[in-house]
Amino acid sequence: MTDRTPARRADDDAASALDPARFTATPVPSTVQSTYSSDRSHGTVLPGRLAGLAPATPGGASRTVRAGGWRTGQAERRHRGGHAQAEPGGPAGLVLCAISVREEERLDRTAEPEPPWKPSFPSPELVQHAADLIPHIKPETGDLGEGPRWEIVVSPGAFKVRTRNYSRAERTHERAVERHRKQIDVAASWDGEIPEPLPTRGTITGWTRRSRARLVERLSDLDYTKLYGRFNICSDCREEFDADLDRCPRCRSDHFKVEDRTGRLPAMLTLTYPGDWLAVAPSADVAMGHFHSLCKRYARAWGEPLRGPWKKEFQRRGAVHFHISTTPPMCMITVPDPETGQPTHVDFKRWLSIVWAEIVAHPDLEERRKHLLAGTGVDYAQGLKLTDPRRMAIYFAKYGAAATGKEYQHHVPPEWMDVHLACRNCGNEYGKSIERCPACRCPDAEALQRKSAGRFWGYRNLQRELAVREVTPAVAIAAGRVARRWYRAKGLTKTNHRLRVDRHTGRALYRPSRARKILFGTGRGFVCVNNGADFASQLASYLRLTHDQSHARHRPQASGSSEVDVHRASERHP
Repeated sequence: MTDRTPARRADDDAASALDPARFTATPVPSTVQSTYSSDRSHGTVLPGRLAGLAPATPGGASRTVRAGGWRTGQAERRHRGGHAQAEPGGPAGLVLCAISVREEERLDRTAEPEPPWKPSFPSPELVQHAADLIPHIKPETGDLGEGPRWEIVVSPGAFKVRTRNYSRAERTHERAVERHRKQIDVAASWDGEIPEPLPTRGTITGWTRRSRARLVERLSDLDYTKLYGRFNICSDCREEFDADLDRCPRCRSDHFKVEDRTGRLPAMLTLTYPGDWLAVAPSADVAMGHFHSLCKRYARAWGEPLRGPWKKEFQRRGAVHFHISTTPPMCMITVPDPETGQPTHVDFKRWLSIVWAEIVAHPDLEERRKHLLAGTGVDYAQGLKLTDPRRMAIYFAKYGAAATGKEYQHHVPPEWMDVHLACRNCGNEYGKSIERCPACRCPDAEALQRKSAGRFWGYRNLQRELAVREVTPAVAIAAGRVARRWYRAKGLTKTNHRLRVDRHTGRALYRPSRARKILFGTGRGFVCVNNGADFASQLASYLRLTHDQSHARHRPQASGSSEVDVHRASERHP
């Protein structure tokens, strides 16, 4: 008869737990075996450790061995030597605790692999819905009132608080229309050659902090869903609309063209010039002409326009180069071979090299051959990093930061700039190397810039997506305060150069100092974020609470007398 007392039952359970036959069908990887060991001092199994059976020895002493009948050092040497299976005495990898068993990761072959590029650009509909969550004023019908109005602007990658005076803007537009009408009347009645119109903006001579700020703001406002989506383009009015619609929402035309960019990978395109770059790009206008020619050839060859932001920079040797972020086609095309002239099938990377070398067309054959081999670049690794509007804007503006050490890429080469001096006394123009005016010997002169560096950046075939909502001053000030505190919590700093004058020598020195960056100092400004719709929706909950509290605080309290009682009292006492 079997004794089933609690003490005996506990001993039987412990013995059965140490029975190797129970674990013969539980293999454990070798990586897990090496992490388990036994406690030599007490001989008990500790959590996270593995203890094997101690075989009997002639002296009656027992030695701690690893699972499979091997000693600790011997098992490790055998495993390092390539023996994955132990000798008889028990299979390798016995685990005494079921909790510590680590199952091998099994890949689900039915699951599809994740795409290498996961864009998170908010759609225009999402931006508009996020802006509607902000407590705003409904648009009024009729004339616009005088004075500035507070507005909150939400875009795919930016959040802005601003004030605009629409009445002043309307008067400015009316003056511009009247000026244009007078110019047309003068041109119609003018006898002889018509003079050239005055330029609308000044000559671009370099890169400034304001240029960098405009770059970040504008690239954050663009709708990048056209780079990787599927949509229709109307053949009559060139309106881009959703692929689910069968008619153009603007002109109601059913003639459209489908542009499908799904399944493509983004890439950063680089266009450079050969060693003797002045022979083919003597000015900024010629270089921009090359870039526009490439865009036209792209549209004719691939049947779609070139889309994406671009930026112009300069190398240390002075040569200009362009960067374009786009989603190039993933197919083949037939072009004439530059060496034999025979038609050949090439991919987009080879096509870009051939076409760019033909557009630049260096007269030297050797320089043209080198330019064909290393004149372009298609970097998919860099393109995969640009997954949201903020990353897109910061990448094109990061070269302006002093920490990157690439500020030299904004220095315009002197060969592109033509500076002349104009005498302030007689108006005579002369070269900048002459100290005095040759006519009147006057030393005072004004520098005139004859050539321009051209635009440093831009974008092609992309539209801005702005959700403008008019708000009350209290809501706008609260939104600006939250945005200022959110940006200050990041702890970003900038380097300023402070002017210091030595008292003894009178020499002016500029000492670098670091200061914290501050935005929304006056309650107005913009912040560049990864997802403008998400930022606006989270801020809207706080603004609605503030708006409701302010209305409850300024709500008039109910008085003891009603309107009827007040009217009767006025009748008694006129």
